Amino acid sequence: MDIRFLLSRLGEVAQLSTLRRAGLSDAEIRELVRARHLIRLRRGWYCSSAADRDQRRAVTVHGVVGCSSALARLGVWSGVDRALHIHVPRNAARLGTAVGPLEGSDIPVFHPLTPDRLRRGIRPSAPASAPRVHWAEERDRAAALDWIVSPSTALAEASRCLDPLHAQAAVDSMIGERVMTAASVRRVLASLPSTHGLVVDELSGRIESGAESIFVRRLQAAGYQVEPQFRLPGHGRYDGLIEGCVLFDIDGWAFHSEREQFAADRDRTLVAQAFGMPLIRATATQVLDDWPTVRAAVDRVVGDARMLRGVRRLPAAG
Repeated sequence: MDIRFLLSRLGEVAQLSTLRRAGLSDAEIRELVRARHLIRLRRGWYCSSAADRDQRRAVTVHGVVGCSSALARLGVWSGVDRALHIHVPRNAARLGTAVGPLEGSDIPVFHPLTPDRLRRGIRPSAPASAPRVHWAEERDRAAALDWIVSPSTALAEASRCLDPLHAQAAVDSMIGERVMTAASVRRVLASLPSTHGLVVDELSGRIESGAESIFVRRLQAAGYQVEPQFRLPGHGRYDGLIEGCVLFDIDGWAFHSEREQFAADRDRTLVAQAFGMPLIRATATQVLDDWPTVRAAVDRVVGDARMLRGVRRLPAAG
C-alpha cells in the first residue's frame, strides 16, 4: 500500500486504529516510522511530512481542529480570526501540552473532500499564539476525520464563537458553497440557544462567499433592496443588483494576477455600462475593513442612478 496516497486521502494525519483498518500491520507501521515515511505525533497518532503545524499542534495537545479553523479547511467563510481553534471532547481529562516547538509544513492542509475551487485563504496561526479551545461533543462522528471535526460541529462551534455578522456569513457560505444542505444547517441552528439570531432564508442559497453575505446583509439592514446573483441575459452573472439599477461584484482575497482574469473583469464593467448600469466593484478587504467608504460609494452611485433613471423614465432591472 502507498502510504503517501493513504495519508493524502485521510488529510495527512491518522490514528493508529485508522491505519490498521486500512490494512497496515503494527510491524509495517513501525517500519514506516523508521524509514521516516510516517511521523509519530503522540501515542497512537501519526502524520506525514505534509501535515501542517496547526494539525500537529491540535493533535499533540489531545484535540482536533475545530470551529472556524475547521470551516477554513472546508473552504467556507471562517471570519477573520487567525487563531487556531481546537475541539476537545467534554469528557477529556485535561488538555495536553506540546513538547517544544512543533515542525510542520507551511502549506495548510485542506479537508480531503474540499473541492479545488474552495481551496483558498487559509493562513496558519502564529506559533506563539494561544489556541482557542472548545470543549464539546462531536455531533456527527461519521462525517468527522481523525484530526478535524465534522462540518456540523464546526458550524455549531463557530455560530457561538464568531460575531453575529461573520457567523451568519458562515451559515450562508456553508449552503452557498454546497458543503451542507439548508436542511442540515437548520438542524444545527435549531439546536443552539435561541439568542444566536442566525437564519437560513432566501439569501442563504444564493450568496456564495462570506464577503458577499456581509455586503448584502449590511445593505439590506440599511433598507436597500438587493438581489444576489443577477444575470444579464447573454452576458453572464454578476454578484448582485442593488435597487434594480446598480450592479455589484465583490472580489475575493486573492489578486487577479492572470491576464485573462484581468481582461474579463474589464469586460464585465464595459458590458454593465453598455446596459446603462453602473458597476460597484469592491474587494473583500474593503468590505471588512473600510465599510464606511463602501457604503458611501453605494449611497452615491445608487442615488445618481435613481436620479438618471427618473430623468430618462427607465424601469428598474430585474
